[in-house]
Amino acid sequence: MSRAFRFDQRATALVELRGLRSEHELFEEALAARGWPVLDRQGRDTDPLVERRVRYVIEARFPGSRFNAAFGARERIELVADELRLDLQVQAVECVGRDPKDLPRWFVHEPPEVPAGASATARLRGRFLRWSAENLGTRDTGRLIMATTPQAAGWLATRPLPGTPARPAAVARRAMGAAPTPSRRIGSRRDSLRMMSRLLVFVLLGFLLGAHLADVLVSQDRWSWTSTAVLAGVAGCAAVAGWRIPQDGSPFGTAAFAAFLVLLGAGGGGYVGRQVPDQGFAAPVLVALLAGAVVANGIRLLVRQWSWQRVAPWLLPALIPLAFGLLPGVGTALHVLYLDAFDVDLEDVEVPRAFQFMAMLKLTACLGLWFLAPSVLGYMKHFHWHVKDRMFGNFVVFLLSVLLVGMGFLGLGLLGAEIAGEKAAATAAAGRTPKGYYGIEPEWVCLAPVGKLAEVPVDGGVLEPKRPYLRLGDSGGVVVLWDAGEKAALKVPLERLRLAPADSARVTCGSAGPKG
Repeated sequence: MSRAFRFDQRATALVELRGLRSEHELFEEALAARGWPVLDRQGRDTDPLVERRVRYVIEARFPGSRFNAAFGARERIELVADELRLDLQVQAVECVGRDPKDLPRWFVHEPPEVPAGASATARLRGRFLRWSAENLGTRDTGRLIMATTPQAAGWLATRPLPGTPARPAAVARRAMGAAPTPSRRIGSRRDSLRMMSRLLVFVLLGFLLGAHLADVLVSQDRWSWTSTAVLAGVAGCAAVAGWRIPQDGSPFGTAAFAAFLVLLGAGGGGYVGRQVPDQGFAAPVLVALLAGAVVANGIRLLVRQWSWQRVAPWLLPALIPLAFGLLPGVGTALHVLYLDAFDVDLEDVEVPRAFQFMAMLKLTACLGLWFLAPSVLGYMKHFHWHVKDRMFGNFVVFLLSVLLVGMGFLGLGLLGAEIAGEKAAATAAAGRTPKGYYGIEPEWVCLAPVGKLAEVPVDGGVLEPKRPYLRLGDSGGVVVLWDAGEKAALKVPLERLRLAPADSARVTCGSAGPKG
């Protein structure tokens, strides 16, 4: 199937077209260009100058979800008529539902032959070979059979197929552990796949709940009974889904196994939550990864329904800010806003290039939130909410784009750096050591002048050797010290000072270093 005619859904529709014969031909050409067959046609006139009402029974083929597919088929047909300026009415439309049965599988083997007058050892060996052939498939011929009864499977086992040797003694067998006679609960292929997909979702939810339980237990030293109740509910839903899966065994066993998979997933999530370095944040990280997968799937759905030529105008605006974020020196904007809380300029503190690159990656990731907008558009097209009346959908995507760019670049990027600087300044004013920020590592130090104190050049204030200062960094042989009492930054030549680490701002410094 070519990409132009690739489809997920089929819908038959009864439409009525009023117009001249040329308009009818124009409509039929448009259907043929889309690969939509005309199943029936009634009322066409041979006179090209007479308007007639012609009823068509057509089959629309299009990608997307089965949910809301009938509405999407109607809008796609009306979109064809609107593009060609035709007087067309869709009178009835319904999706074509073809879901074949998932028949039980059989394997074909040739049983070993044991002579009538064989010895006891030969008969015992023959029994073992027969058991292994019926259960382990040691003598399988390679033929696979789908049948509902043993009689039909036996007939298909001995029936010759072109290009294969005749095997009149071949016998059909079931897989090891399956019932000799298939169950009457035979489901459809797509229904079984949907049931397995739901079970996978329940296992993922159990994994997230297990990680959340571990986070609460580690960070708050308590057990979350609410999450436990939700986990029990998810396991119950998985058991119901397992009960409804058609299979040969007992539905009780399938339901219990489905619930066990959810609990096993919860155990795996709890183990991950206990092993991560930053304990207490495993569940948010997993949710973020899951959200990233959902966004990537939305872009995949958009590309799948459109060609790259049509997707590029939506993705290029997302790549432009990403390219801007990759420019050299853009990441230093975060350092500028962080140091502004200490009233320090960036040129006064040297930041390693590696940390400048990491800050640039963070800013680029914040700008990457824009990808959520084309992802939403992909889901809208997948569920047939963006077919004909696209003005509202385009407005929603445009508004979401503006909000995401503002939230990513300003909120999480620049404003986040400013908030981090304000928190660091408040922490230092309280006498504690602030956390580092992308290469800026504040630390409390005690200082001793080299030579006379009065001869040490100081820019921004007066040095007091008995008071600890917060060292923010240095550049060009000049160190930047922040005075927590005066809340001012001092710039002093590094060669005129001897610095010793201090635990906090509460220590008293002396000539021998910090004193508790």
